[in-house]
Amino acid sequence: MDGVLLNSSPIHAAAYQEALAGLSISNFSYSRVAGMRSSDGMRAILKENRIHLPDEQIAALAKSKSAIALARILEENPIVPGAVAVLRTLAGRLKLALASSASEAGVNSFLDRNELRPLFQCVLHSGDVRSAKPAPEIFELAIHRLGLRAADSLVVEDAVAGIQAAKAAGAVACGIPSTCSADELVRAGADLIIESLEDLLEIGARV
Repeated sequence: MDGVLLNSSPIHAAAYQEALAGLSISNFSYSRVAGMRSSDGMRAILKENRIHLPDEQIAALAKSKSAIALARILEENPIVPGAVAVLRTLAGRLKLALASSASEAGVNSFLDRNELRPLFQCVLHSGDVRSAKPAPEIFELAIHRLGLRAADSLVVEDAVAGIQAAKAAGAVACGIPSTCSADELVRAGADLIIESLEDLLEIGARV
């Protein structure tokens, strides 16, 4: 969802920085934590900056970041231009799943505000799995619920963690360089790179 169907990466990056404003964060790059659950991303940022905090404080920082990002996304609804048309076309040909590291509230808001829920036969959010990306659990569960083989499934991801999760699940990993660069996604294991969501229509037509 984030970074693929929503132009939300700048919002999430700013939310991390706002939530962490009271700490000495000198080393921050959103692309390194993109695709991760907020709590995991927060831990990674703190570790990179050698800041040790108790679990309760980390959880509070992650909650603050999520709230900041969700408020802006709800206000702006930064859906990728053309995304709705692409999804509607693909839904007529293929089984679609939405598997996101976002919160349940964030996923539900996106689906309902843009009237997209009927297009997906499976919807998963961060609360549906124990191990978030780069672990493969969310994609394994989505593939299972769609009744597909992993090798017959294509995952579209903008983040290194997502590509790693897709490959670990045994799926074909398709990168879209909206958050991480094409080179980063290829190094993470992407099988192909697309420049826009419209490129999926050509892939879908060949399936």
